[in-house]
Amino acid sequence: MSTKTTEDESMLQVVKRLDAIINIILETTKLDGKRLSDAKRIELLHTAGLRPIEISRILGKSLSNVGVQLSLMRKARSKKK
Repeated sequence: MSTKTTEDESMLQVVKRLDAIINIILETTKLDGKRLSDAKRIELLHTAGLRPIEISRILGKSLSNVGVQLSLMRKARSKKK
């Protein structure tokens, strides 16, 4: 196995672990004593600069689900203005 392949596999393992840690933090975070909704978690990750594909991977949601949620958030924001 080449060094490049080994490095790529190591990087993927690190990314998977970081995704799991982020998900655990979001799962255990409470706002006003209640678990964060999926929409709120998506909003937090998006605000932190993550792309929809990364958000879907972290939360275990489909990319289309994340896209719909982000679209609904944008619409809600534009109505407020």
